[in-house]
Amino acid sequence: MQTRKVNNRKDNSADIISPHANRLVSYMNTHPDTILGYAKYYGEVRNAVSARMTDINSTGFVIAVKGEDGLESEVHIRFKNQLRSHEEVRPTLTRMAQEAEDALNLPSTRPPLSMMTDSSSRVSTSFHTPFIMPGKFDLSLTLFGIVFLLTVAFYPFSSPKFIEEFRNFVGPTIINISLSILVIFHSVEALVAFIVLTMRCEKDTWTLVKWVVANLLYGHVWLLFKDQSSST
Repeated sequence: MQTRKVNNRKDNSADIISPHANRLVSYMNTHPDTILGYAKYYGEVRNAVSARMTDINSTGFVIAVKGEDGLESEVHIRFKNQLRSHEEVRPTLTRMAQEAEDALNLPSTRPPLSMMTDSSSRVSTSFHTPFIMPGKFDLSLTLFGIVFLLTVAFYPFSSPKFIEEFRNFVGPTIINISLSILVIFHSVEALVAFIVLTMRCEKDTWTLVKWVVANLLYGHVWLLFKDQSSST
């Protein structure tokens, strides 16, 4: 199998990841199986027998690959989304490694990527909490319940018959209590999200806003404590 040499290097002087590139490359090259998985899956070099990372920036990373025929080539693997901060390196590379393993039916080769950070930056890396959406079923069920409760509580009394019958069946007291519980629970969840992210020193304001607003609307604050490396 012939491989393409992709020369996509550019001036990295202003790139947010480049100041950390040497350390990241050195660390990742201590895990050659992971790099080989990247080369075979994302670089489409299925006959690769060895690979090493030579560069990394916010758009992707470069791998030098050696094939079964002994020929060496260079491939540039691009990230799906450009990295906005050094803290995004760990979860991004972890997800990519997991995807390659699953696609190629390989045993886990993922290194403890949190160790890529030195003592001065390890704290900030561990405190970044990427936003996670609930599963489609959980979100749909939650939103259906909220919309149904709000419809029963606030839809005009000239509403469809089944809504009026349900409203009369449960009575205004139960409806008001349910509304109060909904507001209180989601307000508490939003407050918990704000406190937890503040204690984690979350520096991405937009991430903080998304967590707080999402919990205010539909809850699921437990997602804050989900293993971030397993999210997709």
